[in-house]
Amino acid sequence: MSDINTNTYKIHEIVISVAALALFGVLFSVTELFHNPFIVFGVILFVLIPFRKSRLIKIIISLSSLIFALWFLHSISNLLAPFVVALVISYVLNPLVEKMTRGKITRTIASAIILVTFLLISALAIILLAPPIAAQFSELIKSLPGALNDLQSWINFVLIPKLNSLGIPTADIQTKLSKELPEKLENLLNTLLSGLSGLFVGLSMVLTQVVNLILIPFLTFYIMKDFDNLKNLVRDLFPKKSRDKATEYYQKIDELLGSFIRGQLIVSVIHGICVYIFLSILGVKFAVFLGALGIVLNIIPYFGLMVEITLAIIVSLFSGDPGFQIPLVIIIYLAQNLLETSFLIPKIVGNRIGLHPALLILSLFVFSYFFGFIGMLIALPTMSIIIMFFKEWLASRDSKKA
Repeated sequence: MSDINTNTYKIHEIVISVAALALFGVLFSVTELFHNPFIVFGVILFVLIPFRKSRLIKIIISLSSLIFALWFLHSISNLLAPFVVALVISYVLNPLVEKMTRGKITRTIASAIILVTFLLISALAIILLAPPIAAQFSELIKSLPGALNDLQSWINFVLIPKLNSLGIPTADIQTKLSKELPEKLENLLNTLLSGLSGLFVGLSMVLTQVVNLILIPFLTFYIMKDFDNLKNLVRDLFPKKSRDKATEYYQKIDELLGSFIRGQLIVSVIHGICVYIFLSILGVKFAVFLGALGIVLNIIPYFGLMVEITLAIIVSLFSGDPGFQIPLVIIIYLAQNLLETSFLIPKIVGNRIGLHPALLILSLFVFSYFFGFIGMLIALPTMSIIIMFFKEWLASRDSKKA
């Protein structure tokens, strides 16, 4: 008898779910009112909450809540930008504040000293690096047509004669290289540069708006000054019986992210400096720009390295002797990546964040779709936190079964 009731209940779940989805589909197609995510999410909750004891309905409500949360965060991302920047800066600098407060210095004074030092170093770096980076980026765009002509001349008068001397037929090769390659390279480079231009414009809008320039330092100072109080405030939002668990989760997340964020920043700066030094030694143009770009892109697994190598190869084609420079450029990037993954990252960042490459790439696509370039930066740590909670849930479920 119980089996019959269970089966009947499951059939009811399926009927309710299908009917609800059909209703949403009809309403979505016949009226623009239901194109508003707030309305759609509200209707989903209104219809399904009475049946929330059902496991299937719980899953539908959870997925709907997740999708709505992603949409909402995407919609207000511009408003959240200064708060997110201030929170990240505070989180990165907080260990320094903690060390200073171990003596007789108050947290307010320690926060002020650390923040002022950080702002001075940042301002000095911008003053020294921004002009050459901007100049090289502008020069790269302006020199593109002439560089493509130089590349075509190199193909016709250097590469083709060398191939002929080796007895390699060059008729088809010359046609493809001299006519098709420059055009494809120009399209590829324009695509990369337009994407980078959009990135720099987006970052500059966040960092150079007058309101943000004033707001971010103030927010950073008050977050650092009251960091412990804010942690306690968030903890107190949980029911008393869940506070210990919330504190435990925070400690795990802090352990997971702390070494990753601070360590990855150090590795990225080292990466960018090495790229600049090695490319300068090789005589590759725009080494300052490529080094600065490497600092940002090195944070993004796989895709960052691919974009760096592609752009460096294209620039090497315009830097004098492509046949000599391109192989060395590829070797430099791959050797440096091998050194980072086998030595620097385990030593500085640690091995706490471990994601399967397929899951990592999927998370990069998903987060970049919702949050653009910033999404690619936060994909790895965010997905690691999600996986951590999922493992905790599995462990809790297994312990209850036992």
